[in-house]
Amino acid sequence: MKKIINKNKNQLFIIFLCLFSLIFNLYYGYIGVFPIDSFIIFDAAYNILLGNHPFKDYWSITGPLLDYIQSFFFLIFGINWFSYVLHASFLNLFLALFSFYFFLKIKLKIIYAFIYSLGVSILAYPSVGSPFMDHHAVIFSVMALYSLSLGILLKKTYYWFLIPIFLIFSFFSKQIPSAYLLLLIIIII
Repeated sequence: MKKIINKNKNQLFIIFLCLFSLIFNLYYGYIGVFPIDSFIIFDAAYNILLGNHPFKDYWSITGPLLDYIQSFFFLIFGINWFSYVLHASFLNLFLALFSFYFFLKIKLKIIYAFIYSLGVSILAYPSVGSPFMDHHAVIFSVMALYSLSLGILLKKTYYWFLIPIFLIFSFFSKQIPSAYLLLLIIIII
């Protein structure tokens, strides 16, 4: 009986975390355009929908991952601000859920894992609200660090498999944090 109650509590925390991290970022994404915002990703994703590709048809100063992800969101939800902000909100959601999972795996009490994950969802993407290459790169790097920690602590091979995937995603978002993180991970290993 206690196991069923704990499972229901976990599901309730996960549902609330999903809704909160999505809605919180959507709210901040709709405040307006800030000086830090750039439309590089918006324009590049639109170009991809027109059949152009980064580095081949137009110059890109960032990695192409955000452009292709955003073009997918434009394809599904239309070329509008909602789909642009939804992209950032989904990554905020993914980081919040992965943080919750990480905190539970390192044996934090569920309430602390939930509160820390809420904090992560407040601090991760809502500072910008819309897709930004620095945020994507750092978020994927943090997920690589989570995977490294879980791989060391739990000795499970699939966490080691996730590290290069997250580092590649980070690298193709923006090169700087992933390159430094790769050196750090090599030293740790």
